[in-house]
Amino acid sequence: MTKLYLLSKKLHRIFVIIIIVLTLIMAGTGLLLKYTSLASKYLPFVDLGLTRYIHNNLSVLFTIVLVIMALSGIVMYFYPWYVKRRQNKTEFV
Repeated sequence: MTKLYLLSKKLHRIFVIIIIVLTLIMAGTGLLLKYTSLASKYLPFVDLGLTRYIHNNLSVLFTIVLVIMALSGIVMYFYPWYVKRRQNKTEFV
């Protein structure tokens, strides 16, 4: 069970870094799509079609990474409780 906790901790750290990078990209592309008139006026080199494509495709990856990160966080959250509960049961037997 400790191996599961350590694996969850390692996965969680890696996915936190990935989610930070994906959040920055999603926020940037989302702002460009929200304010298309300003983007086309002040950033004429930005292709809004490519921006929409990147935003749409990264949203799926973002969701998958977020779910895996949440699941590993749940394991890390409940593991100490489980170990403590298991130790208390063995003391009374």
